[in-house]
Amino acid sequence: MSKFVNKDSLAQSVSTQLNLSKADGLKAVNIIFDEMSEALQDDGNVDITSFGKFEIFHRKERMGINPITKEKMMIHASKLPKFRPSQTLKNKCNEK
Repeated sequence: MSKFVNKDSLAQSVSTQLNLSKADGLKAVNIIFDEMSEALQDDGNVDITSFGKFEIFHRKERMGINPITKEKMMIHASKLPKFRPSQTLKNKCNEK
């Protein structure tokens, strides 16, 4: 059975392994995610050794089609985070 990980399960794991309260574990997880979000918001990178790298990808302005009206429309340029896994993570995913 595959394992499901979300913010609550991460907080539970942190609090258990570090002998903290669940609230403190959640606070630690929130601090980590906030730091990562702020770095990406400022066009920075988040590089976590042996896990991967998050970086901002700049999507150019382009033409699209409204699926309802079938009219052509301009889709504005945008920024989005992209994740590139490290070789270590790729190898772990392919272990049996």
